[in-house]
Amino acid sequence: MNSAASQEISDAVQDDAHRAQRSDFACAQPASSPQAASQKAALNTQAQPISHRALVQEMNTYAVSSTWRGVALFLGDFGLYWAGILGVIFLPDLWMKIAAGCLSGIKMSGLATLAHDAAHGSLTRSAGLNWLLAVLSFMPCLFNYRLWIYDHHMLHHPNVNSDHPDSYLPLSKAQFDALPGWKQWRERFYRSHGFGLSFGIYYTFHRWWQVKFFPRVFLPQRYRKSAWRHFAFLLTYLTGLFGLLLSAPLYAPVDALTAVMLGFVLPFYLWMSLMAFTLYTQHTDPRLPWFQQPVEREEFARQEYLSVDLVFPRLFSIAVHNVYHHAVHHVHPRVPCYRYAAAQQRMNELLGERAVVSRFSLRWLRDTMRQCKLYDFDRHCWTDFEGNPTTAVATIYQRASGS
Repeated sequence: MNSAASQEISDAVQDDAHRAQRSDFACAQPASSPQAASQKAALNTQAQPISHRALVQEMNTYAVSSTWRGVALFLGDFGLYWAGILGVIFLPDLWMKIAAGCLSGIKMSGLATLAHDAAHGSLTRSAGLNWLLAVLSFMPCLFNYRLWIYDHHMLHHPNVNSDHPDSYLPLSKAQFDALPGWKQWRERFYRSHGFGLSFGIYYTFHRWWQVKFFPRVFLPQRYRKSAWRHFAFLLTYLTGLFGLLLSAPLYAPVDALTAVMLGFVLPFYLWMSLMAFTLYTQHTDPRLPWFQQPVEREEFARQEYLSVDLVFPRLFSIAVHNVYHHAVHHVHPRVPCYRYAAAQQRMNELLGERAVVSRFSLRWLRDTMRQCKLYDFDRHCWTDFEGNPTTAVATIYQRASGS
C-alpha cells in the first residue's frame, strides 16, 4: 500500500475517532441557556432513561467486525453489480436488459452501505482492507471517498439534524418565503409525495453533484489533494465503463444508446433514488427534532433520538444490509451492518418507549411526506408550506415539558 493510501487511512481513523469522542462526551456540556436549564429540570422529574455513555458501552458488545463476512458481502454485491452490466450487454430481450440494469442499480445501493461501514472501519478487522473495500465499493456509485469522509464523518455525525449542509435539511417558513419562486417550486417538488421522481432528482443535483463527486471550495485545503486523486480514479472508471458500453454493438446484441441508457443511466438514477429514499426515511419523522441553534445535546439531541429504526420484513432487511436500522449506527458507528439488527433490537429494549421505531408501509411514507414539509424550529413541529402545524411537538420536547 502506498504512502498516500496509508495517510488516508490514518486521517479517516483519526477523524472518526474524534467525531465519536465528541459524541460520547456530549453529556458533559453544560446547559447553554436558562430555557435549557428549565427544560432539563422538567425532564429530571420523570423517569430517567439510560445515559448515552451507558448505551454506547452496551453497544460495544456488537462492535465486532468479521473480515470474512465483510469480504463476502462485498464480493456478492460487486459481482452482482457487474452481472447486471453484462446482462444489459449480452441478454437477448429488452425486458431482460431492463431487469439487469435495475439489478445493477440496486447493488450500487448495497455497495454504498458496505462502503459506508468500511469507511467507518467496521466492515472488516483490517484498516487497510477497509480502505480498499470502501474505495472499490464507492467506485460504481461515483462517490469520492475523500469527500465522503469529510461530509459524513466530520459534518453529518457530529451535527445530526442540525443546520449544516445535509440531505433533506428542512427549511423554516421564513426561509421558504425568502426563496425566489422557482426555488419554492423546487422545494415543493422535493418534498412531494408523488413517489419516485423527486427522490432521484433531488439526490443527483442537490447532493451527489454538489458534495460527493469532485472537490469544491467548501473542502478544507488539507483534504483537496486526496480528493482530486479520488476524482481522477472515478473518471478513469467512468471512462472505462462508457468505453465498454459504447463499444458493445461490436460484440453483443445491443445498440450503443440502449447499452448506455440501461447500463449507466437507469442504474445510476435508481441508485440515486434509493439513496435519497434511505436518507429521507432515516431522519424524517414527526417525532424527530431538528435544530438551527446550539442545543443541549444530552437532553434534546442525543444520537439515539435523531433517526428512525424503520422496520422492514427480515429477509428484505438482510438483503439491504440492515441499512434501515439506522439509530444504532449513530450511537456506535463501529457496529458493522451485519450486526445492526441485533444491536438495534437491544437498544430498543434499553430505550423502551423512547425508541423511535416505525414499520414501513406506503401509507407511512405517504403520511410522512404529507406532514413533513417545513419545520418550525421554535415550536419543534412540522408544518405545511403555509406554516400551519401538521404534527405534534417532537417527542423529546413533549417529555421535557411534561405533556
